[in-house]
Amino acid sequence: MKRSGMRRGGWGFVLVLAATLGWGLGSVSPAAAETVAAAASLQPVMEKLLPQFEKDKNMKLEAVFDASGNLARQIEMGAPFDVFLSADEKWARYLEEKGKLEKVRAFAECPLVLWWSKKEAPRMELMTDKAYRVAIADPETAPFGKLAKKYLVSKGWFDPIQKQGRLILGGDVLKAGLAAKSGGADLALLPLSIAQKLGGTWTKVPVAPQTLFGGLVAGRSVLAGRAFFDYLRTERAEPCFREAGFELIR
Repeated sequence: MKRSGMRRGGWGFVLVLAATLGWGLGSVSPAAAETVAAAASLQPVMEKLLPQFEKDKNMKLEAVFDASGNLARQIEMGAPFDVFLSADEKWARYLEEKGKLEKVRAFAECPLVLWWSKKEAPRMELMTDKAYRVAIADPETAPFGKLAKKYLVSKGWFDPIQKQGRLILGGDVLKAGLAAKSGGADLALLPLSIAQKLGGTWTKVPVAPQTLFGGLVAGRSVLAGRAFFDYLRTERAEPCFREAGFELIR
């Protein structure tokens, strides 16, 4: 039987590692009245931005994180989210076309980087070495995973990495990063926000940064969600985005 070159499985202690790093993997309290559904790449900025917003506006919000495509499908099926922050335009427009999202607009950019745990920054050519496993997020649901695959294909590297069994798929960028951090892979193509959170070193991939889009979930007349969506583009929010590796779009 031919073995698939894409390996998804058993991280074992990835959940423990996530807890050690202080990262949730995306859950929301059933009692939460207002919820931001955000791409996993945004978790580092949301950890600081949400508490700051709550202090400034005296409004409480919960957050759930996952691959943009997974969150979009959940919203399509009626998940009780109020704001959707996608790692690309595709999934925001997908919901907009179905009448599920309104006021769609770009709000930030973030570069793709090649990360590993060593002290010296990695070279792109390391991905051609058969000794190194490469982790990316699922290209089908995670925009940064799609961008990573597009870059690998453009270099002619994707098929060899896949056929050699060196391609490690994480469901979203956080899971892909934690897979590499835990030793499940040697290198990872990640948004800068996740790379900075992991430590180690990274090199920017020579592609245009990913543009993130967001919108308000239609039919959810909520004050905090609307106030937060406007807050994203303010001067108060900008330092949180910059520190996490993003450039704010106003």
